[in-house]
Amino acid sequence: MKARKLLKGEINLISKELGRYLSPNAVKNFKYERLVALEGNWTTVCYTNPSVIKVLKNFNNIFSVGNIFGEIRKDFKLSLEGFTIISNGIMNNYAIVNEKAEELFLYGRDVFKNSILEIKGSGRIAVFNKNREFLGIGFFDGKMIKNIKDKGWYLREGG
Repeated sequence: MKARKLLKGEINLISKELGRYLSPNAVKNFKYERLVALEGNWTTVCYTNPSVIKVLKNFNNIFSVGNIFGEIRKDFKLSLEGFTIISNGIMNNYAIVNEKAEELFLYGRDVFKNSILEIKGSGRIAVFNKNREFLGIGFFDGKMIKNIKDKGWYLREGG
């Protein structure tokens, strides 16, 4: 894949997705200059150091660089690592779950409503434990949080 700077339209898609979770000020002040696009069948957005971005032009086939922040297919979707990067600033579309739910969620299980300590928003949400440590991505339908991907995935399937 070839690395390139993000296009203005791609930055707008990323800002829109970040706006679902972060304050308007945090979206505005996000370090977009740390993002780079890798083009393949879809566009992978990576978060890395600006000095690394400067030397990428010297390489033709790049599989990955830095942390995978998300993907652009039709829209932009944050990856598990993308959520981790922004997790300290998440103010919307999140849930905090109890200890038992934390354990089950990290094993790929869904979370029932009675295990949710706090919820703000619906649809695709960030899931935290009671210490506000990021656990993964879920989908809240008003009844339960369906596990999309959690930090335990790396051990179970990711490698």
